[in-house]
Amino acid sequence: MTESIPRGEEVAGYCNGSLTWETHYLKPDYFLALFYDDTKEKTPDPYTKRGLKDCQAWIFKYDRRHSRLSFQARNVEIGNKAFARLAHHLATE
Repeated sequence: MTESIPRGEEVAGYCNGSLTWETHYLKPDYFLALFYDDTKEKTPDPYTKRGLKDCQAWIFKYDRRHSRLSFQARNVEIGNKAFARLAHHLATE
């Protein structure tokens, strides 16, 4: 792959029945993981408060030096509005 991944874009996804998982690329080394029940939400937008309703979302940072992911934020802990703001900031800064 020679082209860079557009920031904010979905890079991976998986569906198992009604549970769907997506990963979005935010900025170098930052990723957003989104889990949702697609019977309740068809196309959630992790960059808006309303889009995170009925979803579980996390932001992770990849540490290249130690080859591991570290947890940065979770929508149920900081609230959908703050999470969406942080995700949008990381995807557009």
